[in-house]
Amino acid sequence: MSQNWQQPQQPGGYPQQQAGYPQQPAPPQPGYGYPQAPPQQPQPGAPQPQFAGGFPPPAPQVGRQGNPLAAVGAAVAAALVGALAYAFLLSALADTDSNPPEITKFAYAGVALGALVGLVVAKLGGRNVGLWVVGAVLALVGVFIGELYGYALILHDATANYVDKIGGAAAASAKIPSANEIFFEHFGDLFDSWKKDSDAITWIFLILSPLAAASTAFRVGNSR
Repeated sequence: MSQNWQQPQQPGGYPQQQAGYPQQPAPPQPGYGYPQAPPQQPQPGAPQPQFAGGFPPPAPQVGRQGNPLAAVGAAVAAALVGALAYAFLLSALADTDSNPPEITKFAYAGVALGALVGLVVAKLGGRNVGLWVVGAVLALVGVFIGELYGYALILHDATANYVDKIGGAAAASAKIPSANEIFFEHFGDLFDSWKKDSDAITWIFLILSPLAAASTAFRVGNSR
């Protein structure tokens, strides 16, 4: 008995193409011998591609821009306040009962004044090297004024103590100039006296203040 002949099946259960019907060619694939499809241009109004995580990359960090006028004004005020504090500290440490008065130097006072000026300049002026130099100059001026005004306070106290010791009618009629009168009205004589009494330590203290101002401004300015 003959068996019915069955057409062989392709793998996957799909029959082969019957005879008499041409096979459809497969669509060309991009690659060798075929041009690749041009990249599609984004249409107007289409959403733009997002970066990884949906956030744009952070903007580059730049130096903080400050306010030069405010920085200079605040530095001048800080230098004046520091100069007064330096002068009163110098007067408080001096022995005005002795003749001549014995003056005790305090190095950290000049360093503190310079650091204060440098901090103010860097906080308000940002990373501005020119302002750092201005702060160093103001710190030097502040220590210089503090030294001279401190000497004026010491001369006033020493004169008052001397008049009290001699007593009598001459002491009662003696006019003792105040520290402001000595500083503003006799500045030349005050400067000459200070210059004669100055030594190497005095000049070292003067140099420490602008160095402290510049280094403080550099550290604070670069840390922001």
